[in-house]
Amino acid sequence: MIRFEKIYVKFVNEFYSIFNANFSIDSNTILIEKNPCGCTAFFRILTKIQTSYQGDVFIENVNLKSINKKDLDISFLPENPILFNNKSLKYNLEFPLKIRKINKKTRKNIVNSLFLHYNLDKFNKKTKKISLSEKKIIALLRAFIRKPKYILIENLFENLDEKYINLTCDILEEMKKYSTLIVCEKSIENLVYFKDFLSIEI
Repeated sequence: MIRFEKIYVKFVNEFYSIFNANFSIDSNTILIEKNPCGCTAFFRILTKIQTSYQGDVFIENVNLKSINKKDLDISFLPENPILFNNKSLKYNLEFPLKIRKINKKTRKNIVNSLFLHYNLDKFNKKTKKISLSEKKIIALLRAFIRKPKYILIENLFENLDEKYINLTCDILEEMKKYSTLIVCEKSIENLVYFKDFLSIEI
C-alpha cells in the first residue's frame, strides 16, 4: 500500500501542484487530475526525483523519506520515454536487469521470450528510428521486466497508434498479475482501457 498524508507541493510561490492530498493506493489505480501538474508531481515524489514537499508518504508502512532511492521497488514510465538510441531494442529491455546484476544468460532468455511472445521483431531494428508508439511499448516492457511492486505510467495511450492498442492492453493485463499499476491519462476517452481500475481524483 502507498499512503499520502497531508502532501503539499509548490509549483511556484503562488501555485500548488498538490494541495493537502490525503489518500491511499492498494490496487490498480487511475489518477484523475484536477490540475495539469498533479500526476507528474506525485510520480516525481514516489520515484524520489522530487524531495521538496510537505507531508509524508508511506510505502508498505515505511516512510518514503527513509527509503534509499536504489531500494525503491518502483518503475516509472513517463509520457515521453527515453531509450538508448545507440543500442539495440534488446539492450534497452535488458538494461534494468543488467544494472541489478542478473546474469547474462538469464537476461537474454527473458528478453528473447518477450520478443517472441509480443512479436517485437516487427519493430524497426534501429532504436532511433522506431515510432513513438513502438518506443512506448518497449519502455512499458522495460518498466515491467523486473516485475516491480509498483509501476507508474503516465499518458500511455496519448498519441498511441491505434494498431498498437490491443498489444498494449495485452501487456497491461500481464503486468497486473505481478505489479500494482498507478496510471494517469490526459484524455477521458482513454479511461476505457482501465475499466477495472480504482479512480482517485487528485
